[in-house]
Amino acid sequence: MKIVKIDATLKRLKKINDEIHYVGCFESKHFTSGVIAFRPSKNPNTKQIEHADKDVVCQVVRGTGRVQIRDRRIPLRPGTLCHIPKNTPHDFIAAKTGELILFYSLIDS
Repeated sequence: MKIVKIDATLKRLKKINDEIHYVGCFESKHFTSGVIAFRPSKNPNTKQIEHADKDVVCQVVRGTGRVQIRDRRIPLRPGTLCHIPKNTPHDFIAAKTGELILFYSLIDS
């Protein structure tokens, strides 16, 4: 068993780029989980990514923003849960007022 406290985890975020920081929390043979923070950006990277062999399940922990799935934009706020099936292009963007923080799991499908 492993217990993770979000506030402590946020202090260990690793920089991917100016907009995205993350840290892994749990890992097993069939899934990985962690915390990812999207920071506001004047010119956010809107390139959509997709995971060929994994579904994404995430919960908004703090902040607001949106997820874009193909051409559809969906607003996000704390308490929102998302399921993004494998091979689905998507992109997360923080609102201009602060970070969008998600707890995510990548699950083998």
